[in-house]
Amino acid sequence: MSKFRNLEQKFIVEGDKMILESIQSVPDQIQAIFITDNTKLSSEILTNYLTYKISVNDLERISSHKNPQHSLAVVGSTFKVQKSNKDQLVLICDGIQDPGNFGTIIRTADWFGIQSIVASKNTVDRFNPKVIQASMGSIYRVDVTYENIVDWLRSSNRLKLATTLAGDSLYNFKTDQDLALIIGNEGNGVSPEVLEIIDYKVTIPGHGKAESLNASVASGIVIAHLTKLFYHD
Repeated sequence: MSKFRNLEQKFIVEGDKMILESIQSVPDQIQAIFITDNTKLSSEILTNYLTYKISVNDLERISSHKNPQHSLAVVGSTFKVQKSNKDQLVLICDGIQDPGNFGTIIRTADWFGIQSIVASKNTVDRFNPKVIQASMGSIYRVDVTYENIVDWLRSSNRLKLATTLAGDSLYNFKTDQDLALIIGNEGNGVSPEVLEIIDYKVTIPGHGKAESLNASVASGIVIAHLTKLFYHD
């Protein structure tokens, strides 16, 4: 529950890979590690942290996964993302509800060097276990904040670009200005109050019969095009 995660300022990561990612990214935030006999985490790593050996049955009881992996860690959520440069492109998530989608969007942002995501307050919690798992560690490298995005956009001097089903072709869009890219809710798209204040609407041209694209897939396509405007390699 996000209420308790926020109250305790802790969240859970599961699996050896995610624990190693957490240790590499936020070592001072690791509060406890729970392992079974099947973990591949080395004893050299585990000696640095409070570690409990538990049975597979116990891990299954506390895991959020149907088929849990061999380890689980409690991690503090007070870490700060270190930014390396100025944000030319900021991603705005307007009501993204599916945790797998949101985690994948965070991971995609990380791949393309986007350091900041501004999420509406009705977007899924970034520390939801499924978000954490889908982000594959990118949660430690992308700064996610929750805001009233209408107020945020109104106060921003960035060019505001929204993905819709009835916009101009994405591939015709060009700019050298700093951008705010708005990705809308999986079912309803960008909210009407946000559409009222954006500068451009773009759509991804399609040639098949699918009604629409998954939100995280659409994000990846749009971000890949937009980052070409800033990076030329």
